[in-house]
Parts: sequence; C-alpha cells; structure tokens
Amino acid sequence: MEATSEISTRMGIREYFETLMDIMRTPVRHFERVSAETGSRRALIFLMISALFYCSVSMTYFFENSLAMGVVMMLNALLMPAFGAVITFILISMTGRDRTPFGRVFNIYAYASGAVMVVSWIPGLAIVMEPVRAVLIGVGLHKTAGVGKLKAAVLIVLTAVVLLLFFWTAAPMVVELKQLFQ
Repeated sequence: MEATSEISTRMGIREYFETLMDIMRTPVRHFERVSAETGSRRALIFLMISALFYCSVSMTYFFENSLAMGVVMMLNALLMPAFGAVITFILISMTGRDRTPFGRVFNIYAYASGAVMVVSWIPGLAIVMEPVRAVLIGVGLHKTAGVGKLKAAVLIVLTAVVLLLFFWTAAPMVVELKQLFQ
C-alpha cells in the first residue's frame, strides 16, 4: 500500500507554521511537493501572513506605528516577490526551454520570501537573509521548475540585475514627478 499526501489549499495557523518549518528544515523536499500544487492560493496566503507579521512587527518597533509606512511596507512585501517572479518568468521564457507556468514561479518566490520575512525584521538580519532567500529560490527553481542548478543561479543573478536596473531607471522619473506635483 502506498501512502499519498494530498496538498490542501487551506492555510490556517497550523498549516502556516508547518509550511514554514518545512521550508526551513528541508527546502528540497518542500519544493518537490510544491511542484504538484496547481494553483497559487496557498502560496499567496502564506506570503500574506508572513507579510502581515513582518509589517506589524517592523511598524511597531521601528516606525512608531506610522500607518502610511505600514502600508508601504505591506505593498513592498507583497509586490516585490511578484515582481521578481515576473522577471524570472520572462527570463525562463527567453531561454527557450519548455513553458513553465507563471503560477509555479510565483509559488517559489512566495514561499521563499514568506519564509525569510519572518526573520528579516530583526535589525541586521535583513542583509543576511537575502542570500538565504536567493538560495531558497534557487532550490525552488531547480526542484519545482526543473531548471538546472547553474541556470537557476544565473536566473537569480539576472533577476537581481534587472530589478536594480529597473529601480535605478525609475528613480529619476519619481524625482521629476515629485517636483511636478509640488
């Protein structure tokens, strides 16, 4: 008799902590199981819970309960993994390999970012946790999307470069728009 494990779309507190512990203990096994997920609902809920925790703790300790800063941080925590997933998805599509669904790439980024957010609010650990996030994304790309290890590393570096170029290019535009509305 063969044991089967069904991935439910539920994400309560218990499932959240089980997922978090699974990602931190054995990311390879977690991302192998995630490859069977058909939707992104579970990953999105995991990311939202982590982002809510990250923003509430950061806002309480560092930004003196500023609601505006909390909203900005929450949007950043939710949109940056999605933006990184979009760039990685485009880069994977440009390599000419078999089509990888966007939901699968988004799940990788959501789980990796959500797992890192729980710890990265602690001062000094945000810089340390970014390489951990990159490793988790690399493991996810290798195990879930079927990308080779070297190609996963190259995709992570290229995604970071494209993100930096995007923000360096957008910064002067934001400054000009700010002056326009003053």
